[in-house]
Amino acid sequence: MFMAFAWNDVFSLSILSAIVTGITIGLVYAAGQLMQNPRFNVWAKTEFFQVIVSVILVFLTLFLVGLIGLDPSADMVIDAGWITALSSVDVTTVYENPQIGATDSVFDTDEKYLKNLAFFAHRSVRASRALMGSTDEMSKYTRTPCTPAILLCLMGVNGINVRPLSGAAAYMQTSNTLLFTSTSAYLTILAQIFFLRFIQSGLIIVYLPLAIILRSLPFMRPFGGALLAICFSLFIIFPMLLFVESIFWNPYEWVGGTWNEVDDFVGDLEGQSEDAAYGDLFKSVGDWHFSDINNMVPGIIEMTSSAFVCATFLFAFNITVVSAASLLFARLLGAEVDLSRLVQIV
Repeated sequence: MFMAFAWNDVFSLSILSAIVTGITIGLVYAAGQLMQNPRFNVWAKTEFFQVIVSVILVFLTLFLVGLIGLDPSADMVIDAGWITALSSVDVTTVYENPQIGATDSVFDTDEKYLKNLAFFAHRSVRASRALMGSTDEMSKYTRTPCTPAILLCLMGVNGINVRPLSGAAAYMQTSNTLLFTSTSAYLTILAQIFFLRFIQSGLIIVYLPLAIILRSLPFMRPFGGALLAICFSLFIIFPMLLFVESIFWNPYEWVGGTWNEVDDFVGDLEGQSEDAAYGDLFKSVGDWHFSDINNMVPGIIEMTSSAFVCATFLFAFNITVVSAASLLFARLLGAEVDLSRLVQIV
């Protein structure tokens, strides 16, 4: 783990935090009794109740964290096999880049699911770049008029060239937009992967015991409750959202066979570019018809659009749900959490 503490230590730290806080409250209560100050007594009774509530919430959170696989020592863990058992989707066969195992935990399933989305977005980047390069080269292809061919072009006009494939330049602006969109989608998915790894880093081991102490300190209860609410939302709600979304949010299924057609076409295109010299690329125009690329443009647009929706809409939706969940949970704890700025950034 990233942290110096082991997962088993979080229980000890939580209990230790509760004991230290309880001792502090006891000292305040004793001082109130000694000085006959009712404010001290009321504060001590109120905070003692809050400590009990905090401990219960922390251990409930730890149980849920272990349930989704963040705690390797948990006895009960939700895995990818639950998806197959509770739905008609078998994620172990739907995704192949990489393949999800039936015993993968929620976090393992989430990371592999995001990697599949990243692979799809990368293929969109590859197709968009191939479209840009091919249309650019095709629009530059020139020929010298041969008039007449029967006289070996002896009457051809000197210094004049024609561009029979110049119409391919019409796709240049389209390919620029597609490349920008697919690249943005790819980087956004990578950001989600690193965000998920941040959640897996083990920082919750420190956050939860700290929340117990802060909720019992004067003027720090709102911050402690907010910290506990954020932990609950980030470490539980966000991974579970991705876990459920892997069932029905599958871009490979959206585009169907278009994905393979575009990928094969781009592979053939790259093979021609690697095997042939620059001057031989258009030696046989029949091997590289403008209509062939024209037929692939709708498929490339469909792939790029699907990658963009998966990357941007999905991430924005998940962050919005996390923000709403933290706000609701914080209010139950008597605190306020405003993650609207985080949503605006997204």
